Amino acid sequence: MFDVSERLIPGPGRCRPRLLGGLLTAMALASAGAAADDARRSTAQGVYTTEQAQTGLEVHEEYCAKCHHYSYFQGGFLISWRNQPVSGLYDLIKLKMPEDRPGALKPKEYAALLAYIFELNDLPAGDEKLSHKHEAMEQILIADE
Repeated sequence: MFDVSERLIPGPGRCRPRLLGGLLTAMALASAGAAADDARRSTAQGVYTTEQAQTGLEVHEEYCAKCHHYSYFQGGFLISWRNQPVSGLYDLIKLKMPEDRPGALKPKEYAALLAYIFELNDLPAGDEKLSHKHEAMEQILIADE
């Protein structure tokens, strides 16, 4: 039999380049992941404007209200989305709504609708509009309060 520890934990002067390279790569990836998490924001930090939420109200009235009363989006609606990127909810709404024409709205209209939903859930407005760009929405996590 051979000594497993010899293969996994090289002694002095016996460090394998692949092992060291793999360790360094893992450390770099972990560091990059931590930096990405640090760059993330939350909907509790004001990621939409009141004007955008007003536009979202208008979108809701035109396309959504016939099936979804505004109260549908209040209260527990965001609980299942807690700590998920905004992009996930955006994608779901865009793929499924309006029910008779999924994906028919403009990206900015879907983003405005999300702003309205956030306002309905007492999430604070901020100084910048919620972006309709998927990459930007990936960096914002949904808070439910």
